[in-house]
Amino acid sequence: MRNYLIILIAVFFSSCEKVIDLNLDQTTPKIVIESIFTDVSMRHTVSISNTANFDANNTKIPVSGATVTIKEENGPTLTFTELTPGSYTSTRYKGIPGKKYTLSVTVNGKTFTASSIMPLPVAIKSLNQSELSFFGNTRKVVQLNYKDPFGIPNYYYFRVFVNTVKRDNFFLESDRFNDGKEVKNTFFLNEPDLVKGDAVKVQMLTIDEKVYRYLFSITQITGNGGPPMVPANPSSNFNNGALGFFSASTSTEQTLTID
Repeated sequence: MRNYLIILIAVFFSSCEKVIDLNLDQTTPKIVIESIFTDVSMRHTVSISNTANFDANNTKIPVSGATVTIKEENGPTLTFTELTPGSYTSTRYKGIPGKKYTLSVTVNGKTFTASSIMPLPVAIKSLNQSELSFFGNTRKVVQLNYKDPFGIPNYYYFRVFVNTVKRDNFFLESDRFNDGKEVKNTFFLNEPDLVKGDAVKVQMLTIDEKVYRYLFSITQITGNGGPPMVPANPSSNFNNGALGFFSASTSTEQTLTID
């Protein structure tokens, strides 16, 4: 499980939440399913793998031969095709905000399902460059600005790409303290630092509460945002003991070039 969590290390988040600690058997391998389904017309992907316990130093093992579908509420069912081991891809499709989507994965006769309602979109207002000084050192950072919709619980997941390469950092936010307000988020990235000429793309995904809590629990397990918690499998939105998450999300993005 260590290698599965390593990609989520170094997380920034802006709200305090209670962590869900589960007492699951750490010696039993778990199915890990990951998928983000968006309102962008594209070929969507579902990743399926097997993992070991938190103390095992094993890489993820791709799971082949699964049957994978996504069912749209009052709409079509998309069937996914395995193009590479453990990676399943749909035909081109665009999700609809407000609709409920259910991902179904069957492996060796056992079916895992997760449902997610695609939130309404929230637009990025601007993406700006800034500089911050720490103990005499100056770092270039990017700041994203948006207006949170009033009266609706909103949860956000930000992904940052530098020169088309996704950074390991990811960033979470809820509107618990920002409901209806103008929000400014500054993203601090791991090394290498941003330099002149870097193309930085920030993708803002709306996510539902269950997905937010799953990702937030991982930040606690890895020790980001506070003292490390006792290892426990995070609370997935999949049934039947699967790890990972399925998120129906709206997606907006902006890009700037560092000067």
